[in-house]
Amino acid sequence: MYCNVPRRVPRRGCQVTKYVKCKHLIHHVSWYLPVGVGSGKQIAVGTGEFEDINCSMVLKAIGYQSVPINGLPFDHKKGIVPNVRGRVVSTEPGLYVCGWLKRGPVGIIATNLYCAEETVGSISQDIEEGGVGKSEKEGSKGLMQLLEKKEVKMVDFSGWEKIDAKEKQMGIDRNKPREKLVTWEDLLAAASADS
Repeated sequence: MYCNVPRRVPRRGCQVTKYVKCKHLIHHVSWYLPVGVGSGKQIAVGTGEFEDINCSMVLKAIGYQSVPINGLPFDHKKGIVPNVRGRVVSTEPGLYVCGWLKRGPVGIIATNLYCAEETVGSISQDIEEGGVGKSEKEGSKGLMQLLEKKEVKMVDFSGWEKIDAKEKQMGIDRNKPREKLVTWEDLLAAASADS
């Protein structure tokens, strides 16, 4: 239903359950210039036309809201980590963000590709200019020691393979490709199970 928004969805049990009343929309690009940078935002404007669409199912998106990460700045109103071309606005160099946490819950799959390319471009530029990449830190070995010290429960690749196998088996039991494990407890239990 591209360029449409439901105006009324009949309730279950009523006589017109196979129809959804929709308002046709057109996309209008409104340009504005924040802080001297060219940017555009699409907004939907109704045409005043309506139609009934015959359908057997209506799926409603539940929405998305980013949550803050301890130690990173966060704009609660926009639901993003403040950034410039993927570089987190912070006194700590070498922090980057991508996807909806970078720009908010907007766009299509291809938008994520362009978003990631921009962030990777910033990382590459910073490495070339010597801003990141050279560190006295211990890398992955130091990270593993820190996680162990903090008693963080981790899942390695073989643990992920066990989770994958468990979800597929649960799916077979329900005639589905897989049944997702949805709690950390269940995921950790599956990851640490004996094969």
